[in-house]
Amino acid sequence: MVDITKALLSSSASLRKILVPVDGSTASVKALQYATHLAELKANDAQLMVVHVLEDVKQGGAIGLQAKYGNVRLVEGFKRARRKAALEWLEQIEVAAERKKIRLKTEVLDGDSKVKVIIDYAKKNGVDLIVIGSTGVTGFKRLLLGSMANAVISNAHCPVMVVR
Repeated sequence: MVDITKALLSSSASLRKILVPVDGSTASVKALQYATHLAELKANDAQLMVVHVLEDVKQGGAIGLQAKYGNVRLVEGFKRARRKAALEWLEQIEVAAERKKIRLKTEVLDGDSKVKVIIDYAKKNGVDLIVIGSTGVTGFKRLLLGSMANAVISNAHCPVMVVR
């Protein structure tokens, strides 16, 4: 049995690197608010790492069909527009973090799976905590659609805080 008093008094929990995946949704903005608060509590010791993942274009849908049939210019233009929008959004976060004197690192990442990109990034960068938003999908919808937050929880090497 664990000695609770000893465990609490010698807490080795570290929150120096806090990762927040954002996508512009209300849930991700709430997660960013919580993570910002945690970073503020840790003063100069914490770094907030905010990432936006651009998934590869899927084969379904109008853009995916263009990719499948070789319309590379349209697909590349679509990717550039998505990247530009993400960078503009992250720039707003950078300005707000600078005002609050929070150490911040932002990145736009690419990959086949948002979950895999987030998990790999967290491992590679020695993240201590992932703060992720959840839309609160439950029951049958979660069974069909899956849940990104649930997948991150299941695969992360570090603690995950889910904000709804």
